[in-house]
Amino acid sequence: MSLETYSDILSAVGRFSYDRQDLIPFAPDFIDLCEAEVNQVLRCREQLKTVSLTPDVDGKVILPDDYLEFRSVTALTSPRKRLDAVVAGTAESMYPFRYAGSPSVFVISDDNTAQVLPLTSSDIELQYYAKIPALTEVAPTNWLLSKSPTLYLYGTMKHAAIFIGDTERLPIFGAQFSDAVRTLVQADKKGKYGERTVSKVSGPNP
Repeated sequence: MSLETYSDILSAVGRFSYDRQDLIPFAPDFIDLCEAEVNQVLRCREQLKTVSLTPDVDGKVILPDDYLEFRSVTALTSPRKRLDAVVAGTAESMYPFRYAGSPSVFVISDDNTAQVLPLTSSDIELQYYAKIPALTEVAPTNWLLSKSPTLYLYGTMKHAAIFIGDTERLPIFGAQFSDAVRTLVQADKKGKYGERTVSKVSGPNP
């Protein structure tokens, strides 16, 4: 059985549901729900992106559409300066007046923006974890499907089981999905740090 493309996952929904071909029209929703869950729990190297952003007059930048979580924010001054993350209340206390100066901190806001303080005209470099590129008919594969097709399969089938009320197999698919995520997390840790850390990694539990 091949699980290399979006169409393969759609077809698998029918096969793994005791040949319930009537479920296939709903399978895109199951895949979307799987991807949404993965975006909540998975943070690995393939998700890392780096972009340069230019703050506006208020020191704000718009975060990328696929932004999930920052890893680092660096002001592209000379020399480069890594900025500290603070919450909005702390930023207000530190900088009640929006004066210009050497950038020191940043705040991530609910409106998908970040603000750098003190105000700066220097670009910032954002390294962040990006959402999983969604599978569609026009984008039939992505790095996650290539690396862990079982994660996609069991995550999709977990939500199919929820949809049809299959209480017998829901915990089975849920456990297999969690194991696939854990295995991917451990492999990523091993790839970055070697064998010495793998035994310490428990991984997320979706």
